[in-house]
Amino acid sequence: MTPMLTQSRIALAALADWIRSTDDHAEEMLRLIGQVESALNKPASFAARDRIRLADRLERWRYRRLAQCAGQLAPLDQQLVDALDLAARELAGRPAREPRSARRAVADPSFLSHLTREAAACLDPKADLAAVTERAVALTRERFGAGGGRTGKTRWRMLLYAPLYVSNHCVNHCVYCGFRHPLPILRRHLTVAEAVREAKILMARGFRHLLVVAGDFPRSTTPEYFAEILEKLRALGATPSIEIAPQSTSAYAKLVESGARGLTLYQETYDPGLYALYHPRGTKASFEWRLEGPERAAEAGMPRLGLGILLGLADPREDLLAMIRHAGYLRSRFPDRTLAFSLPRIHEAPPGFRVPFPVDDDTFTRMYCALRIVFPEAYLVLSTREPAALRNRLAEICVTQMSAGSCTSPGGYERANGTNRAGEQFPVCDQRSPAEIASWLAAAGFEPTWE
Repeated sequence: MTPMLTQSRIALAALADWIRSTDDHAEEMLRLIGQVESALNKPASFAARDRIRLADRLERWRYRRLAQCAGQLAPLDQQLVDALDLAARELAGRPAREPRSARRAVADPSFLSHLTREAAACLDPKADLAAVTERAVALTRERFGAGGGRTGKTRWRMLLYAPLYVSNHCVNHCVYCGFRHPLPILRRHLTVAEAVREAKILMARGFRHLLVVAGDFPRSTTPEYFAEILEKLRALGATPSIEIAPQSTSAYAKLVESGARGLTLYQETYDPGLYALYHPRGTKASFEWRLEGPERAAEAGMPRLGLGILLGLADPREDLLAMIRHAGYLRSRFPDRTLAFSLPRIHEAPPGFRVPFPVDDDTFTRMYCALRIVFPEAYLVLSTREPAALRNRLAEICVTQMSAGSCTSPGGYERANGTNRAGEQFPVCDQRSPAEIASWLAAAGFEPTWE
């Protein structure tokens, strides 16, 4: 037994008085600690599934405590959440690590300051944009180079993917989102068979990388539902990833086992105050639960971690630097995982929402270049939210993954007629078909890849 794990047991037992004085569910939690101690001291007397259930309860308790403290942890609260993290990991049989500390890393300007200084220099309007893009091009060619095309230019591999929306039911009230709970939109939740039909349409168009996307509706968008979809997609020969509400560590493990090869989870904004303003109700209101989602997924074995910020919600410079610190923190804990980044911009929002921090095309370009320069090996992802001309330009600079022929409503591929926008999350700006985009890429000297 490592000293770190021993300390977690001692800390939990020693914090009983603090728990009684600060937790409304103190007696229930103290009984839980007793069960945990029994399971850790006599592991043979607890089935593996029972140990996982106990670990899940510790994890939920930890996040309830973090939400209650809103990031302002007293020393004893910090001891408690760290001890809960360590004990849950030991119960579940996961590798020992230092307690999770993503929020501290993201908020610390001195953390990875060499990377953030480099990124800030790219974002400086006084920095020559041509020089910044030239450097990003060179790094992309070096890491993703694939040889020349018909133009004779040396380009790189471009991975093409498609989002597969399976549900737009959502309990959240995110003020900027087309799925927000109060909106009177056409809601649809696909059955597994319907999701598979959508996937077959996409695969007939050439796609193998499919991103399963859903609103947050816990009653129906369960881990079991996603696991069944993932298993079916893998059986078809697809490579599925997920862009769904944050899950527990054990749920992520189930999804990895079922075939998930990547996670996309945007923090939206790293500013806790603005985050609370934009997410007033619903499960997404928990900043910490979302922030540590990629870390839970990594602990569960997810091989690829996709981060992002929703441009328009906050100061783009500060959010980008915070995301860089978050990514660096994840890389330090999981050096064998692939990182990916996306920078979606708000172009259209529900009535009553005005974009408070608009981002122009040059700043947008600088942000992508900054990510390439500080994370040369990362995938940079660009969706069909952006118009074709800008997507072409960014493809020629540093983007290495693009969506094509996208639909952002459940069942949209099966009923697509080019004009039906019912129930979509956001409008698609680049209306080119997958074949048209692949043709442009090949003509421009890229190597379009579908695998």
